[in-house]
Amino acid sequence: SAPDKLVACAKHYVGYGTAEGGRDYDAGEVSEPTLRDIYLPPFESAIKSGVGTVMSAFLDLNGVPASGNRRLLTDVLRGEWGFDGFVVSDWDSVLELVNHGVAEDAPHAGAIALHAGVDMDMVSNTYINTLAASLQSGKVSQDDIDEAVRRILRIKIRAGLFDQPFT
Repeated sequence: SAPDKLVACAKHYVGYGTAEGGRDYDAGEVSEPTLRDIYLPPFESAIKSGVGTVMSAFLDLNGVPASGNRRLLTDVLRGEWGFDGFVVSDWDSVLELVNHGVAEDAPHAGAIALHAGVDMDMVSNTYINTLAASLQSGKVSQDDIDEAVRRILRIKIRAGLFDQPFT
């Protein structure tokens, strides 16, 4: 929260460089040992060094889009490594869950991403436009929304944004 400090964001979690043909938004295949030995260690190091946010990658890794990958965003990042910051989606990647073929529509995409562990939806407005209705219909829980908000507020408090909002 010092005036000369910033909150760091580690991106693009994880395997972003493995996309076939070097194209953004494409599929990547990585074995579990390669993921654990090559791609995850830099992110684990960033977490241990105090990074406040992580950006989910914009690719389909081993058949699961990164912004819908609960195993990587919740089980590994938060469970194994104890990350207590927040995850922000890559540009429009929450809504892109529809194009990746894992979500039927925007509300479904928002529910998948939130459940996976994406706390902040960058650009697509899927959370803003759908989460209230998804909460009312039971597709997302108040606890999931509260936890995402809690993570975001935790980092804003640590950064001193409520004490000095115009640093």
